[in-house]
Amino acid sequence: MALRVVVWDFDGVVFNSMHLKGEGFKALFRRHTKADETILKAFEDYHYANGGVSRFDKIAHFYTQILKKTIDVDKINALVEEFGQIISKDLFSREHLNAEVLDFIKANDEAYIFHIASAALHSELQVLCEFLGIVPYFKSIEGTPPAKVKILSNLCAKYGYEPSQMVLIGDSKSDYESARANKIAFLGYNNPALKELWPNAYIHTFKGLDLEKLTQRACLDQF
Repeated sequence: MALRVVVWDFDGVVFNSMHLKGEGFKALFRRHTKADETILKAFEDYHYANGGVSRFDKIAHFYTQILKKTIDVDKINALVEEFGQIISKDLFSREHLNAEVLDFIKANDEAYIFHIASAALHSELQVLCEFLGIVPYFKSIEGTPPAKVKILSNLCAKYGYEPSQMVLIGDSKSDYESARANKIAFLGYNNPALKELWPNAYIHTFKGLDLEKLTQRACLDQF
């Protein structure tokens, strides 16, 4: 079936803010824990390997899996809010937009239906995309909660999309897993680890990209 719907991850694909958020997490944890640089580096590695994971889950992971401490939901929510305050000063900048991706989106605005499905906080994402002036290019812009796997499921249900008509473009293995759970093709981008895992489903550049052809190759590998 012909490709009709393209779902974009946001951080690391449309918008290059992974480093900014990584530094924000470390600043947050320095404020509230006695974690040394070795522990913070362990979290940093996790952060970059898990671009599609929400800040709620990343904070929970840091406490429960890295520090081996318990943390309740209220504390996580408070830290999420504080994290948003830490990064807000530098987040709202058009300099973080991926020009190559944005050019592709503008050039193919009438060829496909575009959505954003992000692990970023939904309310923050909406305001940021308005600020960036990119809202008109997307039929919907969805952040967490819920988790990305549920966002994709909701898109199919709300708009009546067939998964075989869709592709998710993301920069993390968790993006792939969310797509896979919904029987949606996945294309990796901006992450060498994904290139090694799925060399036939990886976008090296958007310049001259035949998206439909690459998606068909991805389907042969993934389904």
